[in-house]
Amino acid sequence: MHVKELVMAVVFAMGAQGAFAGNFVSLTNGNGSTLCSIDSENPAACPSGGLVDGLGDPDEDPLYIQIIRTGPNASTFAPGAGYGTAGATPTILNYNARDIDGNILATSSLTLLSSNISQNVQLLPGIAQGTVYDFVFRDSIDNKLVFGTRFINQVDNDQEINYLFRQGAGDNPSVAWTRLSAFDLRLYQAGQTDDYSYDLNVDYEPGYIRMKADISVSEGNPWSGLYLVKTDATDYVLGSNAIGFYQAGEEGQAVVGNFISGFVAVAAVPEPENYALLLAGLGLITTASRRRKNK
Repeated sequence: MHVKELVMAVVFAMGAQGAFAGNFVSLTNGNGSTLCSIDSENPAACPSGGLVDGLGDPDEDPLYIQIIRTGPNASTFAPGAGYGTAGATPTILNYNARDIDGNILATSSLTLLSSNISQNVQLLPGIAQGTVYDFVFRDSIDNKLVFGTRFINQVDNDQEINYLFRQGAGDNPSVAWTRLSAFDLRLYQAGQTDDYSYDLNVDYEPGYIRMKADISVSEGNPWSGLYLVKTDATDYVLGSNAIGFYQAGEEGQAVVGNFISGFVAVAAVPEPENYALLLAGLGLITTASRRRKNK
C-alpha cells in the first residue's frame, strides 16, 4: 500500500502547480440513520450515500484542494515550520477550488486563527506514538471557520492510524484536504459517524466527522495530509475530546484509540460592551416586572 502512496506523492511533487480537481464537499446524513459509500458500478446498493470517497489520482480527487505555493499569491508558513516539514504551520493557505475538469471555480485564502500541538499522544498504552497538529482557519470565500487536523506518526512499530475524528466542530460540515509536504497521505473517505470499524454501512452520528486514512511509519505513510472540516460555527474554544485517532486492526493489530483536547465550536461570545447592554436590558425587564406586580 505504501508503494502506491509513494507513487502518488511523486505525481504531486512533479506537478505541484498542475490542474487538480477538488473543493470542500458537503457531508450528508445518508438516510438519516445509516451512512454508506456510493458504488458507481452499483448505485442501487447504496442510494443514500453519506460516506464521501476521495481518489488516488489528484486530477480526479473531489476532496483535494490545491494550495498555491509560488508567485505573488503563494501560501505563507510560520518561520522554521515551512512546507515539507513535519511541523509545517501555515499562516495563510491560498488555494484554488477546481471542478473535475480542472477549471478554477474560486480562489480563496485560509487564514490561521489559532493552532495547538499535542505531543507524545498514545495509541498503545505507554507508547508515545505521534504528534497531533490542530488548526483553526477562516476561509475568505464565505467567512466560515475551518478546523484542520494533521497526525504525524513517529514510531516504527506496525501501529497505524486508520481514522481521525473531529467532534464538536459545528453544523453543516463540509470536508477537504491538502498537502503540507510532497509525501503527506491523502484523505481516503469522510462521513458523519463515530464508527471506527471497516463496516460498509455505519451509523450516522451528528457532531462527529470521521476521516479515513492509513498513517503508518512501517508502511511508509508516516504523515497525514492536512484534513479540513468547514462548518457553520461562529466561534471556538479549546475543549476536551475534540480530536480522535483510532487503529481499526486492518492488519490484525489491536483495535485501539483515544480522544484528546482540541478546538471545538461554540456560540458567538459577546463582546464586553455587549455584556453591559445585556445587563441593562435585564435590569429594565426586572424593573418592569416589579412594577406590574405592585399594581
